[in-house]
Amino acid sequence: MPQIYAYTNSRQFLKDYYEERKRARPSFSYRYFANKAGFKSKSFIYKVITGQKALSKDAVFALAQAMELKKQETEYFEAIVNFTQAKSAREREFYFNHIQSFSKNRLTTQLRRDQFDYFSKWYLPAVREMVTYLDFKDDFKVLARSLNPPITTVQARNAVKLLLKLKLIERLPSGRYRQTDKAVTTGSEMKSLAVTMFQKENLQLAAESLERHDSRDRDLSTLTVGVTEEGVGHIAEEIAQFRKRLVALVEKEEPVDRVYQINFQLFPLSTLPGRG
Repeated sequence: MPQIYAYTNSRQFLKDYYEERKRARPSFSYRYFANKAGFKSKSFIYKVITGQKALSKDAVFALAQAMELKKQETEYFEAIVNFTQAKSAREREFYFNHIQSFSKNRLTTQLRRDQFDYFSKWYLPAVREMVTYLDFKDDFKVLARSLNPPITTVQARNAVKLLLKLKLIERLPSGRYRQTDKAVTTGSEMKSLAVTMFQKENLQLAAESLERHDSRDRDLSTLTVGVTEEGVGHIAEEIAQFRKRLVALVEKEEPVDRVYQINFQLFPLSTLPGRG
């Protein structure tokens, strides 16, 4: 059976469990799995794995019994089901913190916590960019005040410490820092929550920029349009392509001397047909 403590996505765990059992015993099927758990529908577990169905509390324990999970494994399984099925960012953060309370595989869960922190604090990606050109000589007060808005000295010191721990930057013999890689990503089990938190913070920063920054140093614009569902898809694709072109453009920038945040927003201002 897959090591359950390596997962925070219950659907992925169930998928890997099923595939492992199928390889070991070809006769193992969704029908057999469902019958063993006491579900009437032979396709229920498949629909859970693909996100078409949610698990109730009773179903969680029925599946745990079918998979012969131990007591703490069952509790952990319930925790990752709650995390996976959470509807709001607040719920997901609550259940994510619950997951961290399990002592099993502590190193892995702490790394997830650190990765989550990286994406949930707006200034960490900014510090990662800044330390590559700002020679602050480990004076974290200088680093903190170089951000706009400024952060605390403690936050700046902890930011560099975390970036080093995650191997997103490295310290050179000269005392300067450099990035270990151009790209940064997170695991799929945390991506939705971390990105949501990151985007909320940056949307707030964008709003504050109207008052904080001179118009010569910012470019904020809005556009309200009427479109079809197909048109929305075309606009989203244009944004995606433009984003790729920007990434290619930025990769050629050297040496850099400032950090900017670029946001794209496309969202409905009316109720959507068929969705209430």
